[in-house]
Amino acid sequence: MGNLEEILVKRKKNRDRLEKEAPDLFNGFNELMKHYYKESALDLKQKELIAVGAAVATRCIPCLANHANNAFTHGATREQILDAAAIGVEFGGGPSFVAVRDNLLDFLDDIEG
Repeated sequence: MGNLEEILVKRKKNRDRLEKEAPDLFNGFNELMKHYYKESALDLKQKELIAVGAAVATRCIPCLANHANNAFTHGATREQILDAAAIGVEFGGGPSFVAVRDNLLDFLDDIEG
């Protein structure tokens, strides 16, 4: 199992656990996510690319794995995901560059399988 799959499996397991152990916390945040990730002026591919940039800027590696995978699922290309990541690096500087260098390329290799 690759690093991307490990992160996504752990994310699902922990989401299920949090939903059971802290339903108010889980449901409040989940409703927020569902509201903002519905199709609107931006389609889901565009929103996921924005999320890739935000994940890079904040150096949230599980977020980067999830949103890179989602962006690809919604039709983004490797080049578009890397372009979005570049914007995140512009905002986050050197540590964000390291997050991309040490994680995103491997995630994309796993996604493209």
